[in-house]
Amino acid sequence: MKVLLCERNLGGHRKVYLKWLSQIEGLEFYSYAPENTGFPEDRYFPFPAGSDLRSYKEYISWVGQIRRIVKQNGIDVVHILDGDSLMRYFGYGLHMPGGCRVVITYHNFYSGLARRISYRLMNSGRNNSCVVHTGTLKRQMESAGLKQVAHCEYPAFEFYTMAGTDPAECKRSLGLCEDIPVIGIVGGLNKYKNILPFLRILGRCGKDFQLLICGKPSEVTGQEIEEAVAPYREKVHLLLRLLTDDEYRVAIAACDIIYSIYRRDFQGASGPLTDGVCCGKMILSSDHGSLGEITADHMLGITADVTDEGDILAKTESALDGALSFRYGEKAEAYRNSLKPEAFMETYKQIYLGKKKTR
Repeated sequence: MKVLLCERNLGGHRKVYLKWLSQIEGLEFYSYAPENTGFPEDRYFPFPAGSDLRSYKEYISWVGQIRRIVKQNGIDVVHILDGDSLMRYFGYGLHMPGGCRVVITYHNFYSGLARRISYRLMNSGRNNSCVVHTGTLKRQMESAGLKQVAHCEYPAFEFYTMAGTDPAECKRSLGLCEDIPVIGIVGGLNKYKNILPFLRILGRCGKDFQLLICGKPSEVTGQEIEEAVAPYREKVHLLLRLLTDDEYRVAIAACDIIYSIYRRDFQGASGPLTDGVCCGKMILSSDHGSLGEITADHMLGITADVTDEGDILAKTESALDGALSFRYGEKAEAYRNSLKPEAFMETYKQIYLGKKKTR
C-alpha cells in the first residue's frame, strides 16, 4: 500500500509527527511537504516554501499537485496532516481519482454552520475519513454529522527520553527545592492558557509552592508575567524564551504539577500535559473539553472550573497538598502507555489499511 503524507508546514511537532508516520512498517510512504525529512528522492515532492494556501490560487495548485502525484504513483491513501487550515475551501478537489482514499487529521474543532458544512463536504463519500486526537473531538465531529471518525491518541514522541529523566536532578539544575511542590507552566505563553488570571490567583494561595514558568512569550508578554508574580517573586523561576529540546524536557521533569487550566474556547490536546503524563506528573487542568475529560477519566490529577476563581484556588491548594506523594494508579498507567509512539503508529496503520473502526 502506498501512502502520500501531505503537510504544508513543518514547524513545531509537525516534522516529528510526519517522520514517525513514515516509519510505519509494511507500507510505502511518499511526502508532499516543504522539506524532505528522509524520503527517497523519487518519493518526495516539494511544497513551495512560504505558501500557506490562504489564496484560492494556491489551494487549487496544491490540490492539483496531489492529484498528479496520486495518478503518477498509484497512491492508495492521501493523508492530509492538517485539515484545520483547509476548511475555507469546503473540501473542493479532495475526492481523489482511482478510488484513492483520503484521511484528514484535525487538531481542533470549530463550531458554526459554515464550519459544519465544510467538515461534512471535506469528509463526504466512502473514500474520505478523518482522525482526531481526543475522545471529546471525536464526539464533536460526530455531532457535526461526520460518519467516519477515528480516534488516535496524540503520542509523546520523546516518551522514553522524558520518562527516563531524573526529576530530582532536574530540580537541582534549575535551583529548585526538592521538598516544595513545583507548579509548571511550560511551553508557548498564549492567552488561551489563561496564564495571567492563574498567576494572580496564586497570590492568594495559602500553601507553600514553587512556580516554574518556561517558554517563549507570545500573546502573554514577559512584562505581564513579571507584574503578575511580583507579590511572590521569590517563589518563581522564569525562563522566558524559546526552549531547546533539552530545556523543555528538564522543565517538564522538574515539575510536580503540570498546569493546564486553559480557557473554555480551547478544545484540543496539550503537549505539556501529554509529556507530563510520560513523566507520571500530577495534572491540574480545566474541567471542560478534552483536557478535563483526559484528566478526569484517566485519574491523572485534579480539574477546576476555569470560570470560577474560588474553585481554581481551592483545587490548586488541594493539588499542592498531594503533589509530592502523588502516584499513578492502574487507569493512569494504562493511559500513559497509550501515549507511546508505537501505539500511535499501529493505530494509524490500521486507519490506512481501513481496519480501524469508526463511530
